[in-house]
Amino acid sequence: MASTRLELLPVVTTWLTRETAVKAAILFGSSARPAGALEAVDAWSDVDLHVVTTAAVRLEHLDWSRELAGLSFCHQTVRPATGGVRKVTALFVEGEIDLVLVPAARLRLGRLAVRLGLHRKSAAMRYALNEIATCLRSGYRFLKGEDSWGDFYSWIVAEMPGTRLDDREATGLADVFLCDLLWILQKLERGELVAAQHLLHRSLVETNLRLMREWRLRRGQPLPSFGLGRRAECLYPPEELRLVQVNARLETAELYRAAWRACENLVTIMREIVPGWKVPAEMHRLLSAKAESQPS
Repeated sequence: MASTRLELLPVVTTWLTRETAVKAAILFGSSARPAGALEAVDAWSDVDLHVVTTAAVRLEHLDWSRELAGLSFCHQTVRPATGGVRKVTALFVEGEIDLVLVPAARLRLGRLAVRLGLHRKSAAMRYALNEIATCLRSGYRFLKGEDSWGDFYSWIVAEMPGTRLDDREATGLADVFLCDLLWILQKLERGELVAAQHLLHRSLVETNLRLMREWRLRRGQPLPSFGLGRRAECLYPPEELRLVQVNARLETAELYRAAWRACENLVTIMREIVPGWKVPAEMHRLLSAKAESQPS
């Protein structure tokens, strides 16, 4: 599989070069990192592309079996991506291609707004720019359009902090966590194990992963990947890995224990990020009452 994936990028690059609707294409992720670097390309790596285009809708509906006829096409899908854009995933026997499609007109407006300093006043614009910075900071290179867009992307990576959490945002996540924890405990009392398990992963574990990422960044430990939990087994020491992992089968007592452990982990992480945060007294009493009635 590794050898076939190495053949994927040259074919994609040839297509990008001839596709007139693609004004710029930026390779990022593991495929853009040097050999031997942490998270360098391996047998499971995708080809991740940031594509500036004048025909985003058309590119969402390409016939990839025709566009990349030299590859063995399997499937494709389109989904929302961060920053208010769309991502196309095309799957081949030889590997996966992910194209984040950025309308050229929108990006030109963004570049003009940055030149005028308007990004300082727009939270939505800062969010979009920070998403780009987060994706590209661990490594990127232009496959097309560097003359037109190279300076702007260099500015984004150098000047924008990337996706971060301030104390207010971290506190907001922790407060939502407590509400969702109570919801999970109530669902377990009613025997709704699947619903409880779903929210355990989607809210509690995800919150701890986001907070852990911020804690590491505040300690000057930038993460090489832009995804939550990526390479945590390689990056995190055992005492930190325990704070973001969960082990629970679809069984009442195990889900109770996993939920409480996630809460203990939240308190540990928040103590490092926002030392003044704590579980409100009334909420603590309510949760303690739930703890007394849980199965052993």
